[in-house]
Amino acid sequence: MKLAFLWISTILLLSGCSKNAASEKDTIQPVITLTSPVNGQTFTPGQSIQINGAITDDKFIAEIHIHVSNTNTGILLMDVHLYPGSSSTTFNQSITAIAGINYKIQVIAKDRSVNEARTSVEVSCN
Repeated sequence: MKLAFLWISTILLLSGCSKNAASEKDTIQPVITLTSPVNGQTFTPGQSIQINGAITDDKFIAEIHIHVSNTNTGILLMDVHLYPGSSSTTFNQSITAIAGINYKIQVIAKDRSVNEARTSVEVSCN
């Protein structure tokens, strides 16, 4: 009986020490590059505000959120969710500028290990 206990304990101990790439914790967050618009940019009424950029991750991008809100009222004007399923992707969304509104554009990216990156810019419309 003692021998069986010792044998089982040894197997459990050795199996817990094995290195498996799938079990290694991912601690690196995605990288977001927002190419447009640029912070502080001013648009004219009716002009399209293009929201473009790219996201990369060392393993896998699980989800992307693009939020556009009115900074005057806090109202969320756009809420886009993308699920690229790869380690790199681009995004291209747009919203039409309305006179007198200041916009906060925020891009959030998460990988499978829930590492999260965020970037934002604020733009306005005359």
